[in-house]
Amino acid sequence: MDGVLNFLKPPGITSHDAVAICRRILKEKRIGHSGTLDPMAYGVLPIFLGKATRLIEYTEGFDKTYVAEGCFGSFTDTEDSSGQLVLPDMNIGLANGVILNQSSSDVSSLVHISTMDELATVFETFLGEQTQRPSKYSAIKINGIRAYEYARKGIDVELPTRQMHIKSTELLAYAFPYFTVRITCSSGTYIRSLLRDFFVKVGIPGTMTQLCRSQVGQFLINEAYMAEELMVHGENLVQPVDTALSFLSKVEVNDVQLIEMKQGKELAITDAFSHTVVHQLYRAYGPQGFIGIMRRTPQSMKVEKNIFI
Repeated sequence: MDGVLNFLKPPGITSHDAVAICRRILKEKRIGHSGTLDPMAYGVLPIFLGKATRLIEYTEGFDKTYVAEGCFGSFTDTEDSSGQLVLPDMNIGLANGVILNQSSSDVSSLVHISTMDELATVFETFLGEQTQRPSKYSAIKINGIRAYEYARKGIDVELPTRQMHIKSTELLAYAFPYFTVRITCSSGTYIRSLLRDFFVKVGIPGTMTQLCRSQVGQFLINEAYMAEELMVHGENLVQPVDTALSFLSKVEVNDVQLIEMKQGKELAITDAFSHTVVHQLYRAYGPQGFIGIMRRTPQSMKVEKNIFI
């Protein structure tokens, strides 16, 4: 079975668990996913089956959209509600230097409670490109070991900062101490760490309490399927392999060119390729349909990834 499934991962399982569920239902051994979701998070998890797994590397850079809920009150070691309450780092300055309870009645007399417009303005300060310090409970590898494995053993390691690009923020709801925000960002952005930095800027401790990924590239949550639906409809929910490459422009080759490609030859730049740009990738189609990815070089069109040639 070759194709792509827009899977709706439920909260409470890992992305690896989600892949195992799809493997069991669809009975496909070659299977993988793009863009890991934390166990507490739910939402869009693109699943790749069969020959489509060879395209995962081209989709991991997709922009992503999240809807997150945060709560003012206390920091946690995991930066989400699954962790233990902790004191802030020594270099974090907070309003009145206090750690607060989650009850709004306890905090109103201690700090200034921001308005919705004020919180929205703080979120806007994160727009654009900047560096981020990931959570120590992230899946980043340090010396071949996941950061969260060090954290669970109480071992402190220095995590490298990462580049991120926040494309948009929208504060959807706010009733102290809870708020909901929609964030569109580049791949590799840690939303719980972004909220951590948000709480610091506001000057009140807090943590992320829920996270939904509503979009990955062209994959939307309202078009995603739950495991229960997959059990009923099976492979009918699997989309064609090239669905994952809709962001690439299309090129077509004829029978003669296809034979040359099978022989490992590069194709001359004909009129059919006049619209192509040097170094860019393209979805390639032969007389029978999608065949793979091609790259334009200064002198030719060459096969970048052979899927069905």
